[in-house]
Amino acid sequence: MLTVLALAGCSVWGPEGGPGGAGIVAPAESIAPPVVATVGSDGVQRVDVSVGDDLRFTPSFVQAQPGVVEFAFHNAGSTAHDVRVSPGDDSTGPLGAGETRTVRITVDRPGRYPFPCLYHVSSGMVGTLEVR
Repeated sequence: MLTVLALAGCSVWGPEGGPGGAGIVAPAESIAPPVVATVGSDGVQRVDVSVGDDLRFTPSFVQAQPGVVEFAFHNAGSTAHDVRVSPGDDSTGPLGAGETRTVRITVDRPGRYPFPCLYHVSSGMVGTLEVR
């Protein structure tokens, strides 16, 4: 029974072992130019972010102005992810292979806000929203 539960956990968390696991480590962060969120006719700033088996966000650095920011997270791999966007701590919930989930937040103050994958934060999978 314990073996079955352990194997079931691997299928949910992936080969890195879930929270606190270190079986896979995200590549060292490269210096990538920021992506500026696009303002829609409704005033909402939007950005599409891809997540995958390489435990990276693409883009990993997003810039926006104070106001409403909407992230569309697309899982381009087979490993599940769960992305939490601060402030507000809204989450995608479990994001399986091929799925897309949208998270909308309101940011009132300039600053840097993380968006980690809750499953892979210990492996370095964290993006940044910079509000200017």
